[in-house]
Amino acid sequence: MQADKKNIYLFLLCLVVFLSRLPFLFSGYGVEEDSWGIALAAYNTKATGILEVSRFPGHPFQEIIYSLLWGIGPFGFNLLSALFSVIAFIYLYRILEYYKTQQSLLGALTFAFIPVVYISSTYTIDYMWTSALVLMSYYYLLKDKIILCGLFLGCAIACRITSGAMLLPYFIILWQANEKKDLFRKSFMLSFTSGLIGIIFFIPVYMVYGTEFFMYYDQFAYPPLTKVLYKYSIGAWGLIGVLTIAAVTIFILLRKEKINNTSIPHVHFVAWLIIFALYTISYFRLPQKSAYVIPMIPFVIIISSALLNKKQFIACCVCFILSSFIFSINLTDGARGAESSDFAIKFSVSGQEIFIDPFTGPVFSDLSKRKLKIKYAEQIINATKNIEKKTVIIAGWWHNEIATELLEREKNPLVKFEVYIDKPRIDAHLKNGCAIYFLPEQDFYNDQLFGLNITDSIAKPFVFDVSSSEVEN
Repeated sequence: MQADKKNIYLFLLCLVVFLSRLPFLFSGYGVEEDSWGIALAAYNTKATGILEVSRFPGHPFQEIIYSLLWGIGPFGFNLLSALFSVIAFIYLYRILEYYKTQQSLLGALTFAFIPVVYISSTYTIDYMWTSALVLMSYYYLLKDKIILCGLFLGCAIACRITSGAMLLPYFIILWQANEKKDLFRKSFMLSFTSGLIGIIFFIPVYMVYGTEFFMYYDQFAYPPLTKVLYKYSIGAWGLIGVLTIAAVTIFILLRKEKINNTSIPHVHFVAWLIIFALYTISYFRLPQKSAYVIPMIPFVIIISSALLNKKQFIACCVCFILSSFIFSINLTDGARGAESSDFAIKFSVSGQEIFIDPFTGPVFSDLSKRKLKIKYAEQIINATKNIEKKTVIIAGWWHNEIATELLEREKNPLVKFEVYIDKPRIDAHLKNGCAIYFLPEQDFYNDQLFGLNITDSIAKPFVFDVSSSEVEN
């Protein structure tokens, strides 16, 4: 009877997780340029029959599936991310149940409502795909089903190659649970299976790009420390979430009793701390996205459930969930910022105006940002319709969204959107009689990428009248 009751609750909470994503699935492919890049790559793969990666080193598990499904539109692509978030919720619940932790349903639900997880599960990106596959592999590791563990970890690696870092904590857990003979056998099975699956998915990438695919983009200078720390903390967990982590950490360090759930082997705590360390190092090596910390979030929740008593853990979970809905901190930028209420406090950090709004949470800020970016891209496209001379526009992070929106529209053949262009290509465009423009901030990043200091002297800002959509010269 107790098991049936839990299954009913699990089913109902699966519906809660899924339905909570539904209103956010209609607004384009997402706020990130990479999510639009995935859609663009899927279209090109479908059209040519040759695999195109959205960005190196490639994410072929997701990219191949999306190319096969091209035509279902943004809602269909985003829906898959939402479904993977439900799978991640289910498997985290199973993991918490395996450890016999308290409030396993609440702990799994909390993961689904951490701001960066919630947001990432509403648009076309691989974060929740990867998270679900990793949690599935971890669960089957705990259940000693090594082939299944390797199968799902291999898919996770093919979805996001940094998932391979999970092998180290997996080996540590195997070491604790097995005799030496079984340890080597199971470690080999895990490595072989996950490696084979990953290689199979990356073979099409290698066939197109050769060894050059095995790289990542570190295009620009290291961001200001304020941005790096913001993305790692508030950008991922929300303001309330960060304060909760700080309070829980201080409480655990100061109290005498260190472990509440003594049934969990100590070596598992070591494995979780290694996961935390590996993905922290990975993030600070290339601190581009708050979502890079998602792999460590389930294990922060597991650790909290093991080290806190019931009331403390419930309070912790409630605060984490609330962090998605209140106290948003975001940009006020007119083209790519978020909306705020009249109660927002505004200030500048690293040359950008920021707001703190107690009445709009990170989830709603992200949605307003998505809608604003779609509107701005639409205005840019409309402004290029009547251009009557050869024109090149340096679009930078707007390129993927504009190119995707233009896939099924009539294009102005005189207008070409470029991501960024180096000096030889600038010279070639000028020789061809092209006028060169740049979208907001992209002159700075174009110079930074190629080590130039000329873009704003050769190109002009692409300024247009919103009411008439005509370019202002």
